[in-house]
Amino acid sequence: MAAAELPVEVRELIQQLQLEPHPEGGYYRETFRDAHQVNGRAASTAILYLLPAGAKSKLHRLDASECWHAYLGGPITIVELDPSTQGARTTQLGSDLSAGQQLQHVVPPHTWFGAAPAEGTAWALVGCTVAPGFEFQHFEFGDRERLLREFPQAAAWIERLMAD
Repeated sequence: MAAAELPVEVRELIQQLQLEPHPEGGYYRETFRDAHQVNGRAASTAILYLLPAGAKSKLHRLDASECWHAYLGGPITIVELDPSTQGARTTQLGSDLSAGQQLQHVVPPHTWFGAAPAEGTAWALVGCTVAPGFEFQHFEFGDRERLLREFPQAAAWIERLMAD
């Protein structure tokens, strides 16, 4: 969805936070890149990440741990593909602890994962901290056909998170 088609509240957040479209979906801005280096790479990085209703973080994987933090708006569903079950594990990231939502969630390195606003969520603003720091050369988009072969029990999530 183009920014001009988004609700006014979401467009204002994009402008106020100076967010840009993210290649995996949604909008982001890098807010921290550690000056401390580990093996020639920033020790950690952080972004603000906005997912409006209808947007998604397409399935991808990193070579580093990624910690998601709930900030504002509604909850999101983080989906991790699980090789042991060939299915998916889901985590609700949000601030309603009594509903089982988590304020933070860590996705381990080399795990295929994606995310989408939970049903009824107009938008969600989260933070993502990656250690060692995020580098696009260590980012890999999932291949729909390959993921469907490797994770047949997660077909519904794969189709949803890989759709254009």
